[in-house]
Amino acid sequence: MKTISIVSYPVGIGLAIALIAGGCAHQPYPPLPADDYADVRDEHFAEGADAAVASAREPAKVNSDGWPLPLSQRVAVPPPDPATLSDAQQRQLDIRLANQTFNYFEDNRLIWSGPISSGLPAHPTPKGDYRVQSKQRHKRSGSYTNSFDRPTPMPFSLQFRGPYYVHEGYVTGAPASRGCVRLRYEDARFVYERMRVGDRVVVAD
Repeated sequence: MKTISIVSYPVGIGLAIALIAGGCAHQPYPPLPADDYADVRDEHFAEGADAAVASAREPAKVNSDGWPLPLSQRVAVPPPDPATLSDAQQRQLDIRLANQTFNYFEDNRLIWSGPISSGLPAHPTPKGDYRVQSKQRHKRSGSYTNSFDRPTPMPFSLQFRGPYYVHEGYVTGAPASRGCVRLRYEDARFVYERMRVGDRVVVAD
């Protein structure tokens, strides 16, 4: 009579969870340290904008080996509700590679900031002054696949140059992608809802 050890079941469940977490977009991520961002209103840019909230980054924390600790994928203070903000004449997304942050402006006022993960040194995010070429809420990669050999999800995608996009993905606070700019889920959704095709995207140090 064949017997099946119940030990195999936890192993199988663990393997399934590992495969699901292997995707690069919005997934059930493992627990991470507390958010390194705080709710800070920028008086110069956001004065008089009741719904506009800006956030600033604290100095990066490192582990015993000197590597930066990953940031939480949860946004401690959520972005403003896009529907509560008045229409803007100009919208601009600034990507800062040196400190791995983004700044989102409307009519020259800073509205929202947060962490990113840009391209790895072998796959750098191209610097330059661009425009949003297209928007796609449920885009999937045409070049890369996930652990299930399916096109990798790239939710809330804003195309700014050829195969390069700003989209939702796993953010570590350090370069981690193959050239795209990853934002956390709530940040990516907010920026996607506010920006339009033709809006400016600046990628710089």
